[in-house]
Amino acid sequence: MRNKTYFLAVCMLVLVACEPKQKSLSYEEFITNDRNETHEFMNESEDSPFAGADSTIRLNYYPPNVSFKVIAEIERIEKGGQLTLGTSDGVPRIYNKHAFLNFELDQEPLRLLVLKGEDNDGLFLGFADLTNDDTTYGGGRYINLNFSDQADKITLDFNLAYNPYCEYNAKYSCPLPPVENYLKVAIEAGEKLYK
Repeated sequence: MRNKTYFLAVCMLVLVACEPKQKSLSYEEFITNDRNETHEFMNESEDSPFAGADSTIRLNYYPPNVSFKVIAEIERIEKGGQLTLGTSDGVPRIYNKHAFLNFELDQEPLRLLVLKGEDNDGLFLGFADLTNDDTTYGGGRYINLNFSDQADKITLDFNLAYNPYCEYNAKYSCPLPPVENYLKVAIEAGEKLYK
């Protein structure tokens, strides 16, 4: 019985060793997969701002650039109060100041203000930069993010920056970035103007 158990254990080890290892994605493949998922959503989902379009939608992007993927330190804002943002349709929205993200790009220190919805229903990060109205949407872009109350750092990847839906369809109301998030640098990463 002991020899049979030993034999089975050896066979299992051999099988595990011989099993083809799953290749991990390169950074460029990860970004490409994310953009392919967005492409599929924009073209096939009823929730897409292009729903009902009679042609294939293709969004425009900068090539993936890992130098725009940075580690940001989270600086929480205690009793930061509220902030009212303008929107694309003129109806203001109220947010709670939640945290600053402090980071560097090309050795230049930068910071972005992270907001929470009035009902604390999720984080909002909208930003503007020197590419706006040139190669990117004039109203700024967004980055989805989430972090726990215990986190002190987060990966901030501008290659995942995307346009708000009001860039494609005027029926959407999109908040504009707060003045604190107007960066005096060109963020040549993420989504470009839709044409």
